[in-house]
Amino acid sequence: MHPQANASQILLQKALALHQKGKLGPAEELYKKVLVKLPRHFEANYLYGMLKLHQEDWEAAEAQLAKAIELNPDHPDTYFDHAGALVHLGRDSEAVQRYNQILAQNPAFAEALLARGGALRRLKMSREALEDLQQAVRLVPDNAEAWFQLGNLQHERYAYRDARECYERAVALRPDFIEAWFNLGNTCKDNFQFDQALRAYDRALEVQPDFFEAQSNRGFVLFKMHRPMEALQAYDRAMELDDSSPDLWFNRGSTLEQLFRFDEATECYRRARELKPDASSAAWNAALLKLRQGDFAQGWPAFEARWETEQMRSQRRQFLQPLWLGESSLQGKTILIHAEQGFGDTLQFVRYLPRVAALGARVLLEVPPALLRLLSKAPGAAEVISSEQFIRPSFDYHCPLMSLPLACKSFSETDIPRAPYLLPDADAWAGWLQRLPQNRALRVGLVWAGSSAQTHRDAVRIDGERSLPFEALAPLVALAEEHPQLEFHSVQVGQAAVAQLQAHPLGARVRDHSLQLGDFAETSGLVAQLDLLISVDTSVCHLAGALGTPVWLLNRANTCWRWQLERSDTPWYRNFRIFRQANNGDWNDVIAEVRTALLQQLG
Repeated sequence: MHPQANASQILLQKALALHQKGKLGPAEELYKKVLVKLPRHFEANYLYGMLKLHQEDWEAAEAQLAKAIELNPDHPDTYFDHAGALVHLGRDSEAVQRYNQILAQNPAFAEALLARGGALRRLKMSREALEDLQQAVRLVPDNAEAWFQLGNLQHERYAYRDARECYERAVALRPDFIEAWFNLGNTCKDNFQFDQALRAYDRALEVQPDFFEAQSNRGFVLFKMHRPMEALQAYDRAMELDDSSPDLWFNRGSTLEQLFRFDEATECYRRARELKPDASSAAWNAALLKLRQGDFAQGWPAFEARWETEQMRSQRRQFLQPLWLGESSLQGKTILIHAEQGFGDTLQFVRYLPRVAALGARVLLEVPPALLRLLSKAPGAAEVISSEQFIRPSFDYHCPLMSLPLACKSFSETDIPRAPYLLPDADAWAGWLQRLPQNRALRVGLVWAGSSAQTHRDAVRIDGERSLPFEALAPLVALAEEHPQLEFHSVQVGQAAVAQLQAHPLGARVRDHSLQLGDFAETSGLVAQLDLLISVDTSVCHLAGALGTPVWLLNRANTCWRWQLERSDTPWYRNFRIFRQANNGDWNDVIAEVRTALLQQLG
């Protein structure tokens, strides 16, 4: 052997020994000396590249390992390590190419499959990533990390049951795997399996008591389980670990709001916005809280923050014409007022159209098709069009319907245009007059469930809270057996809710009109014939209020902002009585109170 090569080999062995002992600085100096003498020595280049990996000098590692591959294209470990450096540099596409080269030679290389699956996942190539990760767990079923990575991908694909099974396999293999416990909790949380989520977060906190994210998410789950005091305690413990999270302040504010500690909730929302100036959900919640307290002067301006939230951002309309919020003169102008959010919101706020028309404007109203016939003659509207109409008439300004209270400066209860402000559809009214029995019975309409067509997660949750099963109304319907002058009519639509009526033993005591209620015009004809509507918080109660039909609202404890607090009436409608839950989910006392009131009405 050449003396220089022999000396360099000794230096290389010393460098490797230092490297293996973790003495990276001295090892680097020796590697450099070897490379000065033998710049094309494969092993020296490879080991120096590995040292750079261990130093987390990703750029140097990538360059050095690429050079090693040039020197020896037949060394598979170099490809794997080079791919790792590329991953750290965010060059996933190039890393995938390296993994492809490795797996072409060795398809059963589980770590390469796992790594390629991770890179493909980051590249949003979900199907290909799934194939790699599933193959990896087949090859190494006792590898907790492989199950963890597969669980992460399944969660991203909303395959929550599969994700949960993966995380459970991971923690069974490695009981102290806190990241897997945490992600198991997240999967259960997102799948509304709150008891299981709580257990997973608690297990993660047993392993690592200062795990901030687990403590914070634990609070969120307790909030969703309607255990606000425990949720607040969890948030406060999380705050002791880190009080710089805007999400934590926002969730703490929501919890305090549920506890009716409104000043503290407002301060939490303020703090969330301070930490994250674009925290639009906190700004919107603060606005809703103001409206819930009847503070319209501050609530309506702040309500405009809704357009920056996740729920509403995609619904924001973009027009070339300017937005009108009351600043510009509308004299001789045409303004497009467009509906937003739900049917009930539209019915509640069309009351402002005459105010806009009185400013000299020609009002063009755009509404969903289901409301088109009813609102075709809405007071104040010169023309009413469908939201599905492709070409609309020309206009000068536009305004979202729920921005009208701000634009019209409706800052106190006395500023609210009072009901009734709509008339039932004339043809529908005449039709129902002929169909309904002409007697002296007290006609009571029933609505027990909201829309089942919601897609946003919060909307689904709220619908579940505001709705009740038909079974809960049985004590009311049973009165018809004792009082022949009492007549119940179902104004409920929706296949699932109507099926509850049809399956119930007392269902025969309620006339089911669901097949005839094709749109709100038809519904208005029926509602106008009623003496009373008993309804949960859904669009029909707004329709009845707008028509002037008396309404008894069955209201959840965590009430919508528009029904405010404690009061049994509302500034929005006359002949409107609110029966409130004392505790979330408990309708028994509400139904008992309504039953007593109904007996008094009959007496």
